[in-house]
Formats: sequence, C-alpha cells, structure tokens
Amino acid sequence: MTRHILLSFDAEEFDAPLEFGQLISVADQFEVSRLGLERVLAVVERVGVPCTFFTTANFAQHYPALVQALARRHEVASHGFYHSRFAPGDLLASRQALEQISGQKVVGFRRARMAATDLTLLAQAGYSYDSSANPIWLPGRYNHFFQKRTAHLVGAVLSIPASATPLFRFPLFWLSFKNFPPALIRAASRWVLAADGYLNLYFHPWEFADLSAFALPGYMKRVHGAALAERLEEYLLWLKGRGRFMIMRDFDQWFRGGSGGSGGSGPAGQDHPGK
Repeated sequence: MTRHILLSFDAEEFDAPLEFGQLISVADQFEVSRLGLERVLAVVERVGVPCTFFTTANFAQHYPALVQALARRHEVASHGFYHSRFAPGDLLASRQALEQISGQKVVGFRRARMAATDLTLLAQAGYSYDSSANPIWLPGRYNHFFQKRTAHLVGAVLSIPASATPLFRFPLFWLSFKNFPPALIRAASRWVLAADGYLNLYFHPWEFADLSAFALPGYMKRVHGAALAERLEEYLLWLKGRGRFMIMRDFDQWFRGGSGGSGGSGPAGQDHPGK
C-alpha cells in the first residue's frame, strides 16, 4: 500500500497573543503571518513537496498576490473568513472569496482552533472534505480521545482528522513538533504510517516567524522562526523516503476511489488508509 503524507498549514491572522492578554495590532497580526508563510514556502520549495494551505479569506484579501503565487504549486482550502470569529454564512463566503483570489476550486475546510462544524452545513456550502478534528485529549483545548481517529465519510463529507498514534493517541501536530525530541516524532510518524497508511500533519506559518517579542507560553514558542524551519526541513526530507506527499484534495478523491492528481495519489481501487 502506498503511504501518503498530507502536509498542511493554517494561513491566518496571528491573533494568538490576544488569548494570553497581549495586545497586537491587526497590521502586526498579518505581518507576522506573512513573514512566516514566506519562510514556509521557501522550505517546501527546497524539499519539493505539495501542501494544503487552509487560508482565512481575510488573510487572502490582504495578500492576494502571495496566495495566488502559492496556489500555482499548492492547494488552497478554507480556514473560514476570519480567524477570531465564525458564523455559518462564512462557510460559503470564504469559499467564494478564496476561489476568486486563488483561481482554484476550493473543496476543503478546517475550522479555526479545530472547532467542530456541522458537516451537513459544509456539504451545503460546497465542501467535499473537512480536516477540523483532532482526536486527542489536550487539557484546556480538546477532549476528543474517543472520536474516530482515521479518515471516514460523514454523509457526503470526508472527515480527515489530524494524525495521532493508535492506543494512547500521541498527537502529531505543531505543539508536539516543538516540544518533543525529533526522534520521538519520527518514531510516532513511522507507527502512524504503518497503522493508517497516511499522515495528516499541520502547522501555522506564524510559528516560523520570530516570536521572541510576544508573550506566548513557552510550549508555544519553544522552537520558532528559522530554527523551527530548519527542524521542519530535516523532518520533511526524512519523510520523503517513507511516503508520497499529496494535497488533501487529491487524498479526498483517492479515498473515494478516484485517481487523484497533482499530489501523487495512489491508483483507484487501492485499499483505503486505516483499513
């Protein structure tokens, strides 16, 4: 079975300091994310892997040329209209705005802070897949330990949860990458690839900017900026020998039995991951 690697980034307003009582201007929120995104794009260009960028329409409207440039090599999906607030109407509005800016058909969604969204509403708004689930227990944020861990259809929408190991659900997401030794991350990655046939990894571009001036908890900025970019590049090069990177749109098509496209998806009829 071909093993697939889904790499995604949430391109959004850098509003994290507001959660911890530090004021940050709207201009600075966008600038930090822009700087981080440019560093991320340089890394994935050097490694030569396709990614999915879950982008708020607000961010895309501020940097349309940057989003158009990344759309030429990567997938653009929706991260809502604004990162700090959500209304059901944002599902359709953000998709339409992102399609207009990127020139791509937008079929994927991830809710800000991995919050749950009614997948029936997603289908009605024209989405094919959702990657908002994080099936782990994280004190103060998630209590989803008993949610389904692998990709599965919910009506017309494919739910693609963030990756976590079987059994004790060690999470493979941005906070783990910062706070655990690379050897542990690689061991967990091998386990998930063997068990599920795919990895679904996600980060934020703002993590790859210099965060030293911001009053974030140590676990959020233990490694950041250029050092984090170097760690990511080493990890991606290691992963290239263990699976084929693909965008989530192609994974969605492959899971449903299609042939996929630009992300190097497997042949139709191949066993679904997790089976």
